[in-house]
Amino acid sequence: MSARLSGLPGSWAGLDWQPTGIGAGLLSWQGASHESWRATTAAGVDVIAKAPRPHAVGTAAALARAAAAEAGVGPEVLALDAETGVTVERALGTDWQVATGLRLQTVPGALAALGAARRAFRASGAVLPPRDLGAESQAMLDAFAAADAPLPLALAPVAAALPRVRAAVADGPEPAPSWLSSELSDIQLSPRDGLGGAGLGGAGGCAVLLTGGTTAGLADPLADVGTIMTELSPTVLPAEEAFPLLWGSDHPGAYARARLWGVIADLWVLLRAMQAHAQDPESEVGYLGYLMFRTWHAEHPVRTGEIDALIAQAGRGWE
Repeated sequence: MSARLSGLPGSWAGLDWQPTGIGAGLLSWQGASHESWRATTAAGVDVIAKAPRPHAVGTAAALARAAAAEAGVGPEVLALDAETGVTVERALGTDWQVATGLRLQTVPGALAALGAARRAFRASGAVLPPRDLGAESQAMLDAFAAADAPLPLALAPVAAALPRVRAAVADGPEPAPSWLSSELSDIQLSPRDGLGGAGLGGAGGCAVLLTGGTTAGLADPLADVGTIMTELSPTVLPAEEAFPLLWGSDHPGAYARARLWGVIADLWVLLRAMQAHAQDPESEVGYLGYLMFRTWHAEHPVRTGEIDALIAQAGRGWE
């Protein structure tokens, strides 16, 4: 057994835990925030233990996963070590699959179910620490500057636009518990609604569960929409079509604010990935491909000038 699981209650720590590695795709650095182990209880129940990796140390993600489970939109959490952030979850069955762009496009009701799951978490009343990805992005930029660490040249206009973008979304809706993940690897899909009583279903019978929780916190709910919308658009669905599915209604000002939060999220995840890579440069998770992907996402609305129109439109409020 890994020493990282030693803080679990004895009945859990004594299981025959076998490592399963880092739970992320090769281009999903942000989704690589945990290492996992698998075991089977004496009653024959398959369980998974998750422990945060060095760049994601803390208990906030574990608390978020427990809150998601309580809200019915996350895998069942059977044990939680409040000191280390390690959780034990009931393993999902073979009917559940990690979301991909293709699955979200082809499984009926998948995007509607995803929107419903994120809205349910926002309505859960979960007690979580506050998160402001804009402030955190600025803090990371300041830290890079203080250390005289180079940034990709393509990020310069995005970093320069950050103060204007933050100002445009500063007066947003009341903060709510928000998942805030922009990673498809933090979404589990089942093509049949309600398997095992878990997950929220979409119109087509699909069910969704939220996993990970590394980014979750109390935040502007439009930030929660923007973080996942920037991942979905344009490859899965145009942003204009994805927004009402994720937000639950349509409004031009709310849409613009979500798009701006998406720009912030792309910058935040990119800077976070660079920090993680500096701590673990030999990681098996692909960094360069992720760097190019996120840089393109972050810079596109800035270089095309779309950012100016979005900032102006954000002034129309959100309701």
